[in-house]
Amino acid sequence: MKTNENSDSMSAGRLPLSGMRVIELTHAWAGPLCGMMLADMGAEVIKVESPAQKTEARGGSPYTGGESVIFMMTHRNKKSVTLDVKSPRGKEIFFDLVRTADALIQNMRPGALKKMGLSYEDLKKINPRLIYTSVSGYGRTGPDANRAGVDQVAIAATGLAATTMGDSVDTPVALGTPVCDYMAAMWACQGTLCAYIARGATGEGQKVDASLLEAGLSLMIGPIAMHFHNPSYTGYQTWINGPSEFILAGDNRYVSVFASYPALWDRFIEAIQVPELTDEPKFKSRDGRTKNVKELRAVLRKIFSEKPATHWVKLLSEAGVPVSLVNTIGEAIDNPQVNALGMLKEQNHPTAGPIHVLGVPVTLSETPGTIRTPAPLLGEHTFEVLSSVGLKDSELQDLIKQRVISTAQMPEAMTNADQLKGKVA
Repeated sequence: MKTNENSDSMSAGRLPLSGMRVIELTHAWAGPLCGMMLADMGAEVIKVESPAQKTEARGGSPYTGGESVIFMMTHRNKKSVTLDVKSPRGKEIFFDLVRTADALIQNMRPGALKKMGLSYEDLKKINPRLIYTSVSGYGRTGPDANRAGVDQVAIAATGLAATTMGDSVDTPVALGTPVCDYMAAMWACQGTLCAYIARGATGEGQKVDASLLEAGLSLMIGPIAMHFHNPSYTGYQTWINGPSEFILAGDNRYVSVFASYPALWDRFIEAIQVPELTDEPKFKSRDGRTKNVKELRAVLRKIFSEKPATHWVKLLSEAGVPVSLVNTIGEAIDNPQVNALGMLKEQNHPTAGPIHVLGVPVTLSETPGTIRTPAPLLGEHTFEVLSSVGLKDSELQDLIKQRVISTAQMPEAMTNADQLKGKVA
C-alpha cells in the first residue's frame, strides 16, 4: 500500500464549522458518527464520559494497544472530558459547559437523560440557544418511542432485511455494516446543521430528533413504491430493474452489473454479442426485462459462466456499462481510485500506535473537512475544557480526589506532532 506523508492536519486552513462547540453524550454508532461528521468539519466536539468508564464500554472489537479500533475510527478530531454528571457538583459543571455549547448530541436510551435532569426542556432553561439532537431507535413519539433500538433490529423493522430475500433465498441476509446507524447519523448531522443555520435568523435553539427506524425507511423509496404499485413484489431488490445483478463468472468470482436503462442495455448487448438477447421480444423494453427478470437472469448466468470475472469487468467497463468485481475488503481499500480520493489514512494514536481511519467522504473546494487529531484518551482534555468554563487548577485537583473527574496522561514519547501525523493511503 502506498503512503503519502502529507497530513490533513498540516494543510488545514479555516474549517467550515470552526467556532461551533458540541457536547456529545453518546455510545455505540449513530451518536458518535454524527459527532465525527461535525468534528471533521471543524466543530469542537467534546465527548463527556464517566470517570469510571471501562475500555469495553468505549467500543467493541477489534482492539489494538488496549484500545477499540472502532472507537478510534469514530472519535477522531474529538476531545474527551470525564465528568460524573450524576453527582451534584458534576451536574453543576456540566450545566456550565452547556452554557458555552452550540449543540448537544445524545443517543442514550429514551428517558435516561430526563431522569437525570438533562432533557431538552431542562437544558433549554440554561441555554435557550442550545440545539439538542437526539438519536433514538424508534423516534420521538408513537407506541414504540420508549423501546430500545439497535441497527440489527432496525434493519428488520424497516423492511430492509426483506430486500435481501427472494427467489431461492428465504432467509434474510445480514448487511454486514450498520446502515441504519450510518443513515441516522447523517440525518442527525443534517438536522443539527439546519437548526444551527436557523438559529442565526431566530436566535433560538431547538430540538432535533432522528431515529434508526426513520433513517432505515428513508432508504426504502424503491421497495415502498413497488409495494403499492406492483402487487407481485415481495421485497427482492432486483425485481425493480433488470438486469441489476450479482452474476457468478467462470472463475467463481461475482460481477455486479447494472444495464437496466435503455441506453445501457444497448451498450451491454452490443458488448457481450449474444443474439438471443438482442432479438428476444421479452427483453426489448425495460419493463419487459423487469417483468421477465428471472428468465433474463438465467440467460446471463450461463453467458457469464463462460469467462472469468475480470474479462466481463474489462469488456463492460470499456463499453460504458456500470460494472465492478465484487471486491473483498482488501481489494476495495487497495483500489487505485480509493487511493486517489484519499479515503484511507494512517494515523498515530498515543497508546495504540498506527491505525487506519477513513477519510472525509465529502470535499469542499475552499474549506474542506480534515482529519487532524486521533481519538482522545479517556479524560485527555478534562483540564483544558473545564478550565475554559472557569474552573481553576486547584479545584480540578480537588475534583479528581473526589472522583468527579479524571484525566489521562499523554505518553511522554508521543509528541503533539506525532499525534497529528497522518498518511494518505
